[in-house]
Amino acid sequence: MTFFPVIIKIANVLAYFCLLSANIYSVAGPDQDESPWHENHPTYITPAIYAFYIWGIIHFLFGGFIIYQFFSSATETVTEGIHWHFVSISLWNTLWLWLWQNDHLFLSFIVILITGSQVSFVYYNVRNKFHAQGINDQLWIHAPFSLYHAWILVIVIINLFAAFTQEAEEDEKPKLITKILVFLGLFFLQSTAVSYIEYFKGDFAGSLVIAWTLFTIYLGQSDKFISWSALVFTVFTIFHSLKPLVKKYFFSSHEETAPLLG
Repeated sequence: MTFFPVIIKIANVLAYFCLLSANIYSVAGPDQDESPWHENHPTYITPAIYAFYIWGIIHFLFGGFIIYQFFSSATETVTEGIHWHFVSISLWNTLWLWLWQNDHLFLSFIVILITGSQVSFVYYNVRNKFHAQGINDQLWIHAPFSLYHAWILVIVIINLFAAFTQEAEEDEKPKLITKILVFLGLFFLQSTAVSYIEYFKGDFAGSLVIAWTLFTIYLGQSDKFISWSALVFTVFTIFHSLKPLVKKYFFSSHEETAPLLG
């Protein structure tokens, strides 16, 4: 059992580079036109290409995670809170990318749901049972899984629409049922962002991922109903994201400086 934590950590390193290599290959390889980061399988809820820059931030933070995991302060969280799930998540996510690029949209939807369930388990486990003990825990463990959890949810929605709704065409307007479904999808994303703030102990990072995605949907969609709906939901999301910070830094300081009455 002495070597068990080391085995997990080495496996995490290999899994990280597997996922990173798959994403780099999808962007720079010969099949880059089939990459999800090149607007493959466009839908009426697909965001502009800028949304996918979030992947770069997630990969950077996970790069820090695979280094930080070798410090003693991270060992308990990595071996007991995350365990083998990071390896599993990376492999499932890599499989999803391959299925998406090869147009297996229904199968890719099933796989991304499995990936999301794994990410959700780690997300809830880390946030509720392994609280951050310092800035390094917050930056290299909690932050990447918060971003990843929100981002996987976005991918689930995109894959859902790609698999089961009409494909977006430049000269074709979305059907009424498509507009309704997109509106419901946007509402679901915005509600999730609110839940990050209200119910998940002020998860600012996850909420910002949703806000950025909604804004890039506004930028990426030409239909006025869809784009303006996305913008309105973006404003609501940003408002809820900033509300805890305003309460913490403005109202608390205001109460401290207010004169005592009576």
